[in-house]
Amino acid sequence: MLTLKGILLNIIEKSEYKKDGESLATPVKAKLQILVDEKRANGSVTKVLHTISIPDSKIDLYKDKVSKEISVDVAIISKQFNFYGV
Repeated sequence: MLTLKGILLNIIEKSEYKKDGESLATPVKAKLQILVDEKRANGSVTKVLHTISIPDSKIDLYKDKVSKEISVDVAIISKQFNFYGV
């Protein structure tokens, strides 16, 4: 397991997604937007915004931490290092 550390910029609340013409809605997990310092090969640091989904049970852990540094346990789900909370 990995830990992603950065500044919590925003919480996107869980919701439901419904396509036009469909009767059933699909639940969508809450997401955290975290600004992370990533070190480049030449030693410089860039800021990268990651939007990660988190389990519903962990939403309350982050409600009062907007604009503060947080650590989130994550796993990688693609070659492009998209994160999701665990």
